Amino acid sequence: MNFFDEIWKILNESEIGLKFLKFELFFEKFKKDFEIDFDEKSKPNQLTSPSYAPFCDVISMKELNKKVKPKDKNLNFIHSVAHIEFSAIDIALDACYRFRGLPREFYEDWLEVAEDEIRHFCMIENLLTKQGGRYGELSVHDGLFIALQKTSESLVSRMALLPRYMEANGLDANVHIIKRLEGEGGNEELIECLKVILKEEVSHVYKGDKWFKFACKKEGIDEKSYFDIILNLYPNSFKNVREINEKDRLKAGFSEEELCQIKNFSKERS
Repeated sequence: MNFFDEIWKILNESEIGLKFLKFELFFEKFKKDFEIDFDEKSKPNQLTSPSYAPFCDVISMKELNKKVKPKDKNLNFIHSVAHIEFSAIDIALDACYRFRGLPREFYEDWLEVAEDEIRHFCMIENLLTKQGGRYGELSVHDGLFIALQKTSESLVSRMALLPRYMEANGLDANVHIIKRLEGEGGNEELIECLKVILKEEVSHVYKGDKWFKFACKKEGIDEKSYFDIILNLYPNSFKNVREINEKDRLKAGFSEEELCQIKNFSKERS
Protein backbone atom coordinates (compact mmCIF):
# COMPACT_ATOMS: atom_id res chain seq x y z
CA MET A 1 0.00 0.00 0.00
CA ASN A 2 1.50 3.29 -1.10
CA PHE A 3 1.31 6.06 1.52
CA PHE A 4 0.78 8.93 -0.90
CA ASP A 5 -1.82 7.14 -3.04
CA GLU A 6 -3.89 6.27 0.04
CA ILE A 7 -3.68 9.81 1.43
CA TRP A 8 -4.82 11.20 -1.93
CA LYS A 9 -7.93 8.98 -1.82
CA ILE A 10 -8.79 10.10 1.72
CA LEU A 11 -8.09 13.74 0.95
CA ASN A 12 -10.51 13.74 -1.99
CA GLU A 13 -13.26 11.68 -0.35
CA SER A 14 -16.36 13.88 -0.03
CA GLU A 15 -18.68 11.50 1.84
CA ILE A 16 -17.89 12.54 5.42
CA GLY A 17 -18.51 9.24 7.19
CA LEU A 18 -16.56 7.29 4.58
CA LYS A 19 -13.71 9.81 4.64
CA PHE A 20 -13.33 9.43 8.40
CA LEU A 21 -13.55 5.63 8.23
CA LYS A 22 -10.91 5.47 5.51
CA PHE A 23 -8.66 7.70 7.58
CA GLU A 24 -9.14 5.65 10.75
CA LEU A 25 -8.30 2.38 9.00
CA PHE A 26 -5.29 3.89 7.25
CA PHE A 27 -3.90 5.54 10.39
CA GLU A 28 -4.15 2.25 12.28
CA LYS A 29 -2.10 0.56 9.57
CA PHE A 30 0.39 3.43 9.55
CA LYS A 31 0.94 3.18 13.31
CA LYS A 32 1.57 -0.55 12.95
CA ASP A 33 3.88 -0.09 9.91
CA PHE A 34 1.50 -2.37 8.01
CA GLU A 35 2.92 -2.84 4.49
CA ILE A 36 3.10 0.90 3.79
CA ASP A 37 5.72 2.19 1.37
CA PHE A 38 6.74 5.78 0.75
CA ASP A 39 7.87 5.31 -2.84
CA GLU A 40 7.19 8.37 -5.00
CA LYS A 41 5.55 6.74 -8.02
CA SER A 42 4.41 10.07 -9.44
CA LYS A 43 4.54 13.79 -8.71
CA PRO A 44 1.84 15.18 -6.39
CA ASN A 45 -1.43 16.05 -8.11
CA GLN A 46 -2.70 19.59 -7.85
CA LEU A 47 -5.83 20.19 -5.83
CA THR A 48 -8.38 21.90 -8.05
CA SER A 49 -11.46 21.68 -5.83
CA PRO A 50 -12.01 21.26 -2.07
CA SER A 51 -13.45 17.96 -0.86
CA TYR A 52 -16.45 19.78 0.63
CA ALA A 53 -17.45 21.31 -2.73
CA PRO A 54 -19.94 18.51 -3.64
CA PHE A 55 -22.15 19.25 -0.61
CA CYS A 56 -21.42 22.92 0.19
CA ASP A 57 -22.21 26.19 -1.54
CA VAL A 58 -18.62 27.45 -1.86
CA ILE A 59 -18.06 31.17 -2.32
CA SER A 60 -15.16 33.56 -1.78
CA MET A 61 -14.49 35.18 1.58
CA LYS A 62 -15.44 38.55 0.10
CA GLU A 63 -18.80 37.21 -1.13
CA LEU A 64 -19.46 35.50 2.19
CA ASN A 65 -18.94 38.75 4.09
CA LYS A 66 -21.53 40.44 1.85
CA LYS A 67 -24.04 37.61 2.10
CA VAL A 68 -27.07 38.16 4.34
CA LYS A 69 -26.51 36.18 7.51
CA PRO A 70 -29.17 33.81 8.86
CA LYS A 71 -31.28 35.10 11.73
CA ASP A 72 -29.85 32.44 14.04
CA LYS A 73 -26.38 33.89 14.75
CA ASN A 74 -25.49 31.00 17.05
CA LEU A 75 -26.19 28.42 14.33
CA ASN A 76 -24.22 30.48 11.81
CA PHE A 77 -21.24 30.67 14.17
CA ILE A 78 -21.23 26.94 14.93
CA HIS A 79 -21.46 26.18 11.21
CA SER A 80 -18.48 28.45 10.52
CA VAL A 81 -16.42 26.63 13.18
CA ALA A 82 -17.42 23.28 11.68
CA HIS A 83 -16.20 24.49 8.30
CA ILE A 84 -12.84 25.59 9.71
CA GLU A 85 -12.38 22.22 11.38
CA PHE A 86 -13.35 20.26 8.27
CA SER A 87 -10.98 22.40 6.19
CA ALA A 88 -8.24 21.76 8.76
CA ILE A 89 -8.58 18.00 8.20
CA ASP A 90 -7.68 18.43 4.54
CA ILE A 91 -4.90 20.88 5.38
CA ALA A 92 -3.22 18.21 7.51
CA LEU A 93 -3.80 15.48 4.92
CA ASP A 94 -2.48 17.63 2.09
CA ALA A 95 0.74 18.30 4.02
CA CYS A 96 1.22 14.52 4.22
CA TYR A 97 0.45 14.03 0.54
CA ARG A 98 2.24 16.97 -1.05
CA PHE A 99 5.62 17.09 0.62
CA ARG A 100 7.81 14.10 -0.08
CA GLY A 101 11.10 12.69 1.14
CA LEU A 102 10.72 13.94 4.71
CA PRO A 103 11.32 12.11 8.02
CA ARG A 104 8.60 9.67 9.04
CA GLU A 105 7.98 11.95 12.04
CA PHE A 106 6.65 14.63 9.68
CA TYR A 107 3.92 12.36 8.35
CA GLU A 108 3.12 11.04 11.81
CA ASP A 109 2.75 14.60 13.13
CA TRP A 110 0.28 15.65 10.44
CA LEU A 111 -1.73 12.42 10.62
CA GLU A 112 -2.08 13.08 14.36
CA VAL A 113 -3.26 16.61 13.55
CA ALA A 114 -5.79 15.22 11.06
CA GLU A 115 -7.06 12.84 13.75
CA ASP A 116 -7.49 15.76 16.17
CA GLU A 117 -9.29 17.84 13.54
CA ILE A 118 -11.70 14.99 12.75
CA ARG A 119 -12.55 14.76 16.43
CA HIS A 120 -12.98 18.54 16.66
CA PHE A 121 -15.28 18.51 13.63
CA CYS A 122 -17.39 15.71 15.10
CA MET A 123 -17.80 17.63 18.39
CA ILE A 124 -18.96 20.74 16.53
CA GLU A 125 -21.14 18.77 14.12
CA ASN A 126 -22.87 17.23 17.14
CA LEU A 127 -23.65 20.74 18.40
CA LEU A 128 -24.98 21.68 14.97
CA THR A 129 -27.29 18.67 15.03
CA LYS A 130 -28.58 19.64 18.47
CA GLN A 131 -29.36 23.10 17.07
CA GLY A 132 -31.33 21.53 14.24
CA GLY A 133 -28.64 22.20 11.65
CA ARG A 134 -26.16 20.28 9.54
CA TYR A 135 -22.79 21.00 7.99
CA GLY A 136 -23.24 22.18 4.40
CA GLU A 137 -26.62 23.87 4.80
CA LEU A 138 -25.02 27.34 4.84
CA SER A 139 -22.59 28.90 2.36
CA VAL A 140 -18.89 28.45 3.15
CA HIS A 141 -15.74 30.30 2.05
CA ASP A 142 -12.77 28.80 0.23
CA GLY A 143 -10.11 30.94 1.97
CA LEU A 144 -8.19 28.05 3.52
CA PHE A 145 -8.33 26.07 0.29
CA ILE A 146 -6.87 29.03 -1.61
CA ALA A 147 -4.07 29.15 0.99
CA LEU A 148 -3.35 25.47 0.28
CA GLN A 149 -3.09 26.17 -3.43
CA LYS A 150 -0.84 29.19 -2.90
CA THR A 151 1.68 27.14 -0.90
CA SER A 152 1.60 23.86 -2.82
CA GLU A 153 5.17 24.24 -4.09
CA SER A 154 6.96 25.17 -0.85
CA LEU A 155 7.13 23.44 2.51
CA VAL A 156 8.56 26.62 4.05
CA SER A 157 5.62 28.70 2.80
CA ARG A 158 3.06 26.03 3.76
CA MET A 159 4.28 25.73 7.33
CA ALA A 160 4.66 29.50 7.68
CA LEU A 161 1.19 30.33 6.36
CA LEU A 162 -1.19 27.59 7.46
CA PRO A 163 -0.18 26.54 10.99
CA ARG A 164 2.18 29.36 11.94
CA TYR A 165 0.08 32.27 10.71
CA MET A 166 -3.54 31.24 10.14
CA GLU A 167 -3.89 28.66 12.91
CA ALA A 168 -1.85 30.82 15.28
CA ASN A 169 -4.35 33.62 14.62
CA GLY A 170 -6.98 31.10 15.62
CA LEU A 171 -5.31 30.78 19.05
CA ASP A 172 -5.92 34.51 19.52
CA ALA A 173 -9.48 34.40 18.18
CA ASN A 174 -10.48 31.37 20.24
CA VAL A 175 -9.53 33.01 23.56
CA HIS A 176 -11.42 36.15 22.57
CA ILE A 177 -14.55 34.19 21.60
CA ILE A 178 -14.51 32.04 24.75
CA LYS A 179 -14.28 35.17 26.94
CA ARG A 180 -17.15 36.79 25.05
CA LEU A 181 -19.37 33.72 25.26
CA GLU A 182 -18.65 33.27 28.98
CA GLY A 183 -19.48 36.93 29.59
CA GLU A 184 -22.76 36.58 27.70
CA GLY A 185 -23.69 33.34 29.44
CA GLY A 186 -23.38 31.44 26.17
CA ASN A 187 -23.86 27.75 25.40
CA GLU A 188 -21.72 25.87 27.94
CA GLU A 189 -21.22 22.86 25.68
CA LEU A 190 -19.96 25.11 22.88
CA ILE A 191 -17.59 26.87 25.28
CA GLU A 192 -16.18 23.52 26.44
CA CYS A 193 -15.69 22.41 22.83
CA LEU A 194 -13.82 25.61 22.04
CA LYS A 195 -11.59 25.11 25.10
CA VAL A 196 -10.69 21.58 23.93
CA ILE A 197 -9.94 22.89 20.44
CA LEU A 198 -7.80 25.72 21.82
CA LYS A 199 -5.74 23.41 24.02
CA GLU A 200 -5.08 20.88 21.27
CA GLU A 201 -4.41 23.37 18.51
CA VAL A 202 -1.48 24.80 20.44
CA SER A 203 0.25 21.52 19.58
CA HIS A 204 -0.73 21.92 15.92
CA VAL A 205 0.91 25.34 15.73
CA TYR A 206 3.92 23.90 17.56
CA LYS A 207 4.24 21.19 14.91
CA GLY A 208 3.97 23.83 12.22
CA ASP A 209 6.71 25.82 13.94
CA LYS A 210 8.93 22.74 14.20
CA TRP A 211 8.62 21.86 10.52
CA PHE A 212 8.88 25.49 9.39
CA LYS A 213 12.25 25.70 11.14
CA PHE A 214 13.24 22.29 9.75
CA ALA A 215 12.41 23.42 6.20
CA CYS A 216 14.23 26.72 6.65
CA LYS A 217 17.37 24.91 7.77
CA LYS A 218 17.09 22.37 4.95
CA GLU A 219 16.67 25.07 2.29
CA GLY A 220 19.11 27.58 3.80
CA ILE A 221 16.42 30.15 4.52
CA ASP A 222 16.61 32.51 7.49
CA GLU A 223 13.80 31.79 9.98
CA LYS A 224 13.41 35.55 10.39
CA SER A 225 12.06 35.70 6.83
CA TYR A 226 8.73 34.47 8.29
CA PHE A 227 7.12 37.91 8.12
CA ASP A 228 8.33 38.49 4.55
CA ILE A 229 6.90 35.12 3.48
CA ILE A 230 3.48 35.90 4.94
CA LEU A 231 3.34 39.44 3.58
CA ASN A 232 4.39 38.24 0.14
CA LEU A 233 1.49 35.76 0.11
CA TYR A 234 -1.05 38.07 1.80
CA PRO A 235 0.03 41.75 1.73
CA ASN A 236 -2.75 42.79 4.14
CA SER A 237 -1.62 40.42 6.91
CA PHE A 238 -0.89 41.50 10.50
CA LYS A 239 -3.58 44.18 10.51
CA ASN A 240 -5.47 42.33 13.22
CA VAL A 241 -5.75 44.43 16.38
CA ARG A 242 -7.18 41.60 18.49
CA GLU A 243 -5.23 40.89 21.68
CA ILE A 244 -2.49 38.33 21.09
CA ASN A 245 -2.68 35.06 23.02
CA GLU A 246 0.94 35.35 24.12
CA LYS A 247 0.92 32.40 26.53
CA ASP A 248 -0.17 29.86 23.93
CA ARG A 249 1.88 31.37 21.11
CA LEU A 250 5.01 31.02 23.25
CA LYS A 251 4.12 27.39 23.98
CA ALA A 252 3.72 26.88 20.23
CA GLY A 253 7.23 28.08 19.42
CA PHE A 254 6.95 31.82 18.84
CA SER A 255 9.68 33.96 20.37
CA GLU A 256 9.17 37.10 22.45
CA GLU A 257 10.82 39.05 19.63
CA GLU A 258 8.27 37.75 17.11
CA LEU A 259 5.35 38.65 19.36
CA CYS A 260 6.71 42.20 19.64
CA GLN A 261 6.99 42.36 15.86
CA ILE A 262 3.39 41.18 15.43
CA LYS A 263 2.18 43.86 17.85
CA ASN A 264 4.19 46.52 16.05
CA PHE A 265 2.86 45.41 12.67
CA SER A 266 -0.70 45.63 14.01
CA LYS A 267 -0.13 49.20 15.21
CA GLU A 268 1.52 50.26 11.95
CA ARG A 269 -1.03 48.63 9.66
CA SER A 270 -4.28 49.27 11.54
